[in-house]
Amino acid sequence: MDLLTEVFGSANTELIMDLAMYMLSARSAVFQHYPHWAKSHALFAESVRSDSFLSDFEKEEISVSRINLFKKKWACHVLDDGRVFVCYDSTNVNSQAEGIFIVQKGHAKDDPDKDQVNTEYTIRQRDGMPVTFKNFPGSLNDMAEASDVITELRNLQDGLDTEVKFHIIMIADRGYVSEENITEMRNAGLGFILMLRKNMEIVDEVLDAHVSEVKITENYDEETGRFGLSFAQKLFEDDKQNTCFHIAWDGELERKHRDELMKYVAAAEHRLQNAEKRHTRMTKQELDNDRTYFDIQCHEEGTLIVKKRGRGAGEDKEVPSYVIDSFARNRKAIDRASSKCGYMVLVSSEPMSAKEAMLAMSRRDCVEKTFRALKSSLGMDKMGVHSEPSLHTKSLIWFVASILHALIFSKTEKLRVKDRKRSTVPALVEQYEEITADRDLTTRTYQRRYKLTKMQRQDLAPCGVSLDMIDRAISDLPGNARSMPRV
Repeated sequence: MDLLTEVFGSANTELIMDLAMYMLSARSAVFQHYPHWAKSHALFAESVRSDSFLSDFEKEEISVSRINLFKKKWACHVLDDGRVFVCYDSTNVNSQAEGIFIVQKGHAKDDPDKDQVNTEYTIRQRDGMPVTFKNFPGSLNDMAEASDVITELRNLQDGLDTEVKFHIIMIADRGYVSEENITEMRNAGLGFILMLRKNMEIVDEVLDAHVSEVKITENYDEETGRFGLSFAQKLFEDDKQNTCFHIAWDGELERKHRDELMKYVAAAEHRLQNAEKRHTRMTKQELDNDRTYFDIQCHEEGTLIVKKRGRGAGEDKEVPSYVIDSFARNRKAIDRASSKCGYMVLVSSEPMSAKEAMLAMSRRDCVEKTFRALKSSLGMDKMGVHSEPSLHTKSLIWFVASILHALIFSKTEKLRVKDRKRSTVPALVEQYEEITADRDLTTRTYQRRYKLTKMQRQDLAPCGVSLDMIDRAISDLPGNARSMPRV
């Protein structure tokens, strides 16, 4: 609250908090329903704002410069305890808005034809607390986005009157691994723990060189049931320093990888059989994809028009086509791939054991949980705005709501040990919603309707909320409120 007020002023802060609470309570980001909700809830602001006021507020009151200043101040506040692990990832949010630059077609998993905005979050790993966020045009890929985030984390302390010093260690999945990004992280003084992509040459190299050393007794961890090996070598050919590599093997992952491999080979074999039978013409690229696990004999026959795909892909072009004469499984290649099933290759900027690296990577799901909460509990399944200033303002409010969500989640952790289903944040908020007050028509004041149930007391206690605090909040309600405020 202090940081929000310092950056945006008290009146704007009160409305930001009310809108964030609305997202938590109503599980929606459609602000046209906010006025109706606000008439039956206790607010930070002194009055209920209309939907037209909210529309103007989104477009005119909150500048990107102030949002960026708040993000820097908040990140420095959160990253205050020295060596901090942060998990980074991005998601896409659909939008039907026209005329907004960053709403573009991208690589959406559900429908690539939809316009979208890419949103990235950086999360403190130990408790799932959001550190910062950033919006990108929908057409940008993960690697390009990561470069901007690295720069933002490097510049956190610039221009701020703070003596906070912290060492950030970024944890990200394989989609963000590139020589450029890793070089930028090193230059920025950021640490990293990254999972390498299977198709990187270095992965085959280190597995071929070390796979026989992994599954030995001294590398077995009884707690996780995994084997792990750590060593140092150059990550890229031009590296001037060694990087710590970690190879881990997991039995369940081996079964999963081998099942995926054999299904892929069977599907490719069926596809090649049909192509041979039907005399189907194929491009060299299509054949090369299948040559990984098959020996293919073919001859050139005519040409094909290759359609452009994606933005900036160029014009359609005519390429030679080929027809399959015969094919057979390359059993040595399949066996070689099978022998590498169950292995994961990670790299870290600092020396650590394979177990430590895998444990840090396994907890990277904290950022996935944040996205799940944003989309299922806070209404971020679609943008629902029609101007770029509104988009940035709503993104700020989502960020504040995600902070509140993370606070409730972390403080009620012990409740989920006993009852995981009943102690989710939406379930807890529903319990809080039942605390109501009615207006006494004689005294014109509000009184609590019910005494707290045992379940409500249990759900409120971890957050430090008592019955006396609730009654004081009710007594502070404005006397001219028009209906039943909920605390």
